Amino acid sequence: MARSEDVKTPPAIISFSRDLFKTRDRDNGGKNYGCTLLFPKSANLAALQDMAVEAAVAEWGDKAKSMIKDGIIKSPFLDGDGKQGKSKETGEPHKGYPGHTFIRCTSGADYKPKVFDRRRNPIYEEADVPSGSQVFGVVNAYTWENKENGKGISFGISIVQVIKKAEGDEVIGGGGGGPDPDKFLETMADEGDAPSETKGGAGAAGLFG
Repeated sequence: MARSEDVKTPPAIISFSRDLFKTRDRDNGGKNYGCTLLFPKSANLAALQDMAVEAAVAEWGDKAKSMIKDGIIKSPFLDGDGKQGKSKETGEPHKGYPGHTFIRCTSGADYKPKVFDRRRNPIYEEADVPSGSQVFGVVNAYTWENKENGKGISFGISIVQVIKKAEGDEVIGGGGGGPDPDKFLETMADEGDAPSETKGGAGAAGLFG
């Protein structure tokens, strides 16, 4: 498995935030932490795309670029208007997903993500970061390969900082070690705009469609 460096995401909407605080069951019988981050389709995701390609090339060489484009390596960037953004039970779109690109993020059962508020105070309760809240995440891209699903790229998550707590109808979705928070966190005023998005090159954008 290859792993990229840690990168701060652009502002995102968090879904399934409950899984930041309590482990969930994995298909292979294990457990992990995680969440889903949603970005408007107009958001600049170049830095995340570049790090995904970086991890893939480290694992599979330069051929990984064409393998991503051809869908041989599964992309971590999912379409909120596509089948991934719909309920498997009802076929209906998950609330808040249309019009967005989203990534599913995980962290091992021994590496609970650290969650902070606007003033960089730790958050320990799910109620303080409900699904639908605006956040920054600190993520890394990593590769995987298995007999059932082939090859792919996923995102790990280590830090979440809340920009704005969701209230009422904003709520969407389902409810250790790591990088130094001082490197990524910002102290934000209670009102006003969030800090500008993470910037990056656009070299990988065309590979993910």
